[in-house]
Amino acid sequence: MAVDGLGRHRDELRPAAVAQLLRLRGAGELTTAHVRLVADAVGVHKRTVWSWLARAEETGSPEKPERRRFRVTDEVIDVLADFQGNVKRAHERLAEMAVAAGEKPPGLTTLHDAIARDLDPGFMAGLREGIPAARGFDPCFQRPQVARNAVWEGDHKQAEIVVMMPDGKPSRVWVTWFEDRGTGYVMGWAVTAGSAHRGSVLAAVRMSVLREDPYGPTGGLPHLVRVDGGADFLSKTVRRAFGLLGVPVHRVRSARHKGGIERLNRTSMTRFFADLPRYTKAPRIDHRHRLGDADPPLTFEAFVVVLGEWVAKHNTEHVIERTGVTPLEAWQRDPTEIRPEPSASELRAFMLESDHKVHKITSHGVEFAGRAYMPENGVGRIGLEVRVRWMPHHTHEIDLYTFRGNRYLGRAFLSNEASEDLRAKVLRERDEHSKALRAALKRSGERRRERHLPSTRPEVPVRALRMTEQEARAELDGTKAPDTPRRRTQPYRPLTPVPAGWKRPGQDRTDRESTDTEPKDGTW
Repeated sequence: MAVDGLGRHRDELRPAAVAQLLRLRGAGELTTAHVRLVADAVGVHKRTVWSWLARAEETGSPEKPERRRFRVTDEVIDVLADFQGNVKRAHERLAEMAVAAGEKPPGLTTLHDAIARDLDPGFMAGLREGIPAARGFDPCFQRPQVARNAVWEGDHKQAEIVVMMPDGKPSRVWVTWFEDRGTGYVMGWAVTAGSAHRGSVLAAVRMSVLREDPYGPTGGLPHLVRVDGGADFLSKTVRRAFGLLGVPVHRVRSARHKGGIERLNRTSMTRFFADLPRYTKAPRIDHRHRLGDADPPLTFEAFVVVLGEWVAKHNTEHVIERTGVTPLEAWQRDPTEIRPEPSASELRAFMLESDHKVHKITSHGVEFAGRAYMPENGVGRIGLEVRVRWMPHHTHEIDLYTFRGNRYLGRAFLSNEASEDLRAKVLRERDEHSKALRAALKRSGERRRERHLPSTRPEVPVRALRMTEQEARAELDGTKAPDTPRRRTQPYRPLTPVPAGWKRPGQDRTDRESTDTEPKDGTW
């Protein structure tokens, strides 16, 4: 019974009032008026106060004596633990033990009352389901308000819907996202078919950090990332990526220690997944079927589009009760300086994965994951052993490195999806490669001919001049022999007569007429 005006039960006021009366009695100043004042203040009869005083002098304590009742002891707790918190079975065991000891067993209602009085709900939940269930009954401190990019929280969430994959098979998908704890802004997300993995985390991190189109305007580097004990978030690849970015990763021991992202997971259930077809938590029609089981599912591509629209709406229109504004407004109002993020190329280098296998450049490009990729710098490199590295969730392009030496060779793009610019670039490089090779071969041939010229060019012999004996003697004596004509001075006349119709070279018409007048018998 609460005392009017004080809001406290009389049993709470009794110890202080009785202690004051005992002090007055010890000093010899206690009167009936004092007892009447205490009775009026507590709301009881004065005889009740006199009985309180007598009991206190008898027991030596102003506290209210406890009633004799059944209490939960360590023995009772052990029996409850043996039966995983089942009170009915524990009562049966306690009754057997009491009968064996020759005692009166407690009633089931008595045991229930004792448990409700002496044990808290969290303790009983722990006996039934374990310590994590017991922690759900513990109060939590509210984290202090932080600035933007001070803390990010990341987690996986399995979408509670069935989507149709590109191969025509229905499947569940996972969503990986990061939320800024200060503003509630969903920084980045990634969708993974099948089950989430470390590549999903890297893809979400890339989207969260970059501020250029089509990302932003939010972004930058956080000062701390808070995750749970998932193997994907604590993998070497993810920790190395955060280490290169200079961002520490803090692992929490319980989901309630990253309440922001857990709240986002629950919000997505009620405000997004529940409105989509083939929702796996839809109301049951019977013990086998749920509402909407026969509806056609969304395609994987359509689900990604719808999720992006919902995230954009959440960031720009949904008002968070904690801040009173939308996440985007909270971000824009925060004057905290943003840590400069690395460029897209640097971020890509930090987050590339590799299968550490040998791949070769073939006539079709590089075969990877059952698909052909055309290198942008692959002209003349068929047969070269390369190492493939790729950005998770961005398998439309890969990066190539030499397997020995780890030298960067450039990117490779899907052959059947190559752009016209890439095709023109490859063909142009092919022509330039052939032109450069042809020029090198031509220069080599010229150098070879020059090097072997003395051995390959025949020496032209000098034709000796023929001299007569007279000319030779005159040359030796130093006198010049008389010039003797070496050719006939007269034109050549064959012994056989020339027919009249023939024309001699170099003879004009007059000569021919004079020739015609010569004797026909051949005499001159």
